[in-house]
Formats: sequence, structure tokens, C-alpha cells
Amino acid sequence: MEKATIIQRRYRLYQLKKSTKQRVRELQKESIQVWREMQEEFKLRWAEIKTQKRVEIHINSYSLTELQRLTTEKLKQKENS
Repeated sequence: MEKATIIQRRYRLYQLKKSTKQRVRELQKESIQVWREMQEEFKLRWAEIKTQKRVEIHINSYSLTELQRLTTEKLKQKENS
């Protein structure tokens, strides 16, 4: 393989990595913006929300990682007991 080909491939890989990092940053910013908008709407509607009836749901296994949930023996039976 020629040295120029190696350099070109490495440079393309560098560009791809750089653009991917930029895209991830953009997606994170968008996600944070959506979250802030949801928080703001919640704050604005809090007076109405706090007077409404709510249902509280407890999910015991929610704090476990997926791997822990999949490997915990008889988790479904334990949750339902």
C-alpha cells in the first residue's frame, strides 16, 4: 500500500471522527434544550398540575442495569410478590 493511500485513509478517518463528535454535541444540545423546555412548561403549569390527581408507580428494578435485570434469577416473580 502506498504511503499516500495510508495518509488519505487516516485523514478520512480523522474527518469522520471529528464530524461524528460534532454531531453528538449537537444532539446533546438539542436534547438539553428539549428538556429545558419541558421543565419550563412544567413550571408554568405547576399550579394546575398540583391540584390534579396523580398515580404513583413504583418500579423496583428500574434502578438496575439491563444486564442485572436479565441475569437476576426469577426477577419477574420477585417483582410481582
